[in-house]
Amino acid sequence: MLLHVCCAPDLVPAYFHLKNVEKVFFYNPNIHPKEEYDKRLFEVEKLSKKWNFKIIDSKYEPEVFFEYIKGTENFGENSTRCDKCIFIRLFKTALKAKEIGENEIATTLTSSPRKNLDKINKIGKTVEKETGIKYIETRFRKGIEYQKALKYNKEENIYRQNYCGCIFSLRETEKLKQKRLLERQKKLNRLGLEKFTLDPEIFIVDKETFELIYKDFCEFIELIKPKTLITEKTIAKKLNLKNGWNKLKKYNLKVKILDKNEIRRLRSVVDVRSF
Repeated sequence: MLLHVCCAPDLVPAYFHLKNVEKVFFYNPNIHPKEEYDKRLFEVEKLSKKWNFKIIDSKYEPEVFFEYIKGTENFGENSTRCDKCIFIRLFKTALKAKEIGENEIATTLTSSPRKNLDKINKIGKTVEKETGIKYIETRFRKGIEYQKALKYNKEENIYRQNYCGCIFSLRETEKLKQKRLLERQKKLNRLGLEKFTLDPEIFIVDKETFELIYKDFCEFIELIKPKTLITEKTIAKKLNLKNGWNKLKKYNLKVKILDKNEIRRLRSVVDVRSF
């Protein structure tokens, strides 16, 4: 079997499901820009060295993608544009399988939490009819294997992109990101906490800050989304926080509990309350 690979984080659950992967085909002419393509391929190459599978050579052919999806550029995510993109990648995978003597293909696209699995498998079956190469239906984002893969990706710090791949999805993602930032800022303003910065690397909760945010703590943290929250033991106890990862509603928060002197030294370097 030849496994089409879209990216490393989606390859991991597929690998855990299949148990044994010998050959993969990284064919993704949709990915933009070339630097992003190289970055995603590099992550797959790292897994190849770790798990000893072969990456079948493929070309970066953005012109093939642009020609094939012409007329659907502005249709949006999960539209006909995406259907065409999936088809051309699976079609090329089937042709490559035939070329190297494989008679089955599958795709890591069914690992994606944002994709319609029934649609992907339907497109795969269409490719099967047109090429004679059997398409194996999968649902890699299901089961315990997927949960293990999420943990593995996090522990191994595998690069996870924040958009599907093409220039159109990149633009759409940026537009949506700006819209959500504005919505978060408006909610923060309504709480009377507009002085705090969104998405800080570090957020320190001292006595003064605690008094401001205690009432709406969980909502506040979900709004500003700090990468790391630092506080002292007494405040951590009041907020029911522990060292390490904490689950606050839908947000996973990394907490470091330090003593007052350590926090004071940190503040002497830079004011990181909303850095």
